[in-house]
Amino acid sequence: MLSIGIVSNLSKDAGGQKTSMIIEAVLDRDMKAFVLPPIYELTQKGILTGEKDFYEKSDLILVLGGDGTILHTARQAARHNKPLLGINLGRLGFLAEAELSDYSMILDSVAEGSYQVESRMMLQAELMRKGRTSKSFLALNDIAVTKSSYSRIIHLKALINGNAINNYSADGILVSSPTGSTAYSLSAGGPVIDPGMECLLLTPICPHTLNSRSIVTDASSTIEIVVDDTNKDIVLTIDGQEGVELQNGDTVRVCKAEYKAQLIKISKRNFYTLLHEKLTERLYYY
Repeated sequence: MLSIGIVSNLSKDAGGQKTSMIIEAVLDRDMKAFVLPPIYELTQKGILTGEKDFYEKSDLILVLGGDGTILHTARQAARHNKPLLGINLGRLGFLAEAELSDYSMILDSVAEGSYQVESRMMLQAELMRKGRTSKSFLALNDIAVTKSSYSRIIHLKALINGNAINNYSADGILVSSPTGSTAYSLSAGGPVIDPGMECLLLTPICPHTLNSRSIVTDASSTIEIVVDDTNKDIVLTIDGQEGVELQNGDTVRVCKAEYKAQLIKISKRNFYTLLHEKLTERLYYY
């Protein structure tokens, strides 16, 4: 019997009706439905588990929410080598495989095993402070070193494999995976990269210069961002969700992670069709 772990962004489903509907549909197809306490308390459906058992016992993770929910769950699922299937409850849903209206077809395909798993490169970041690793992080989309709130530029140095690339006066620097090339990096003027590739993308954010451009480097490379600024309003962010304050002299070291995100693919849409659809939706939305 297939075991499905169900994650839902309850801020997008306040009453839990959509989540409850999905749990019932999973059970109707003779699959187990594991849920964490917030969902169980709201719906009284599924098998209640703690977070450790949730990932260990689930064959795959079904995520109801937007890209933010999928990103958060992907970091956890990757550490347990579990594939993830996103159903969009948000606005853009670039990482989601389907819209909520398609849930019946999606669950039929899952029950029948009629799907493929697409591996996506992830990023590992280490915060080096006074010569020691202070913290480490895992990201699917991007690692960013940016100013926090005040409207002023910050000063950063970038190195690739120990070689100095540039000194930046900018709002910040992004290091993105191919998957993350269509997220913050795209808004910052970076190129779109096919998510099937493996490489690192460095993109300055609003650089105060006429000649700063994005740099694409091999996935085996290591990118270092050094804080060269006494401003105390500089932060490191992970997929735009986790954050830590940086100090002058801190180094953020980014490389390819040992983990990979595994996204379940059912539809016949390829990346370029999806890119056109979603970016057109964004254009009309705004």
